[in-house]
Amino acid sequence: MKRYLMAMTLAASAVLTGLAGAPATAAPGDCALPTEANAKATRVASGLNAFRTAQGLSRVSHDRALSRAAQVQACDLARSGQFGHRGSDGSNHRARVERTGYCAGVSAENLAWGYPRAQQIITGWQGSPGHRKVMALDRAQEFGVGVAQSAKGPVWVLVMAQPC
Repeated sequence: MKRYLMAMTLAASAVLTGLAGAPATAAPGDCALPTEANAKATRVASGLNAFRTAQGLSRVSHDRALSRAAQVQACDLARSGQFGHRGSDGSNHRARVERTGYCAGVSAENLAWGYPRAQQIITGWQGSPGHRKVMALDRAQEFGVGVAQSAKGPVWVLVMAQPC
């Protein structure tokens, strides 16, 4: 059984981790993290669950595989300077999730670019019908967050999923 989110951390050495004490997973090679990535990622996760609770939905727990999928896309977008759900290799979020070995019954992805504060990301997603729908995905039980620093500011990726 998955543990509910207690704390999600990003280590300053560009590794994405799961819950406190969980083993780290390295971010792709030349991928830089924004300043205070750890605190910002924790606030995005908290904001996501606060939103879901306010909507009468269950909280979602962090999953390291989903964060790996999100981190791959965040790094790809930061390196390429592009902004979209399609990866530079042609992949969509579903393919990136499957590459981690995660079996998703349902999955969805949100992106944000350039927002320096986590609350701006959550507020922005809440104000967009498509992004709000992803955050409120009622069948979702788990999530992952990826973040990378680009020339245009931080790139954020949220992946929500229901495991098989």
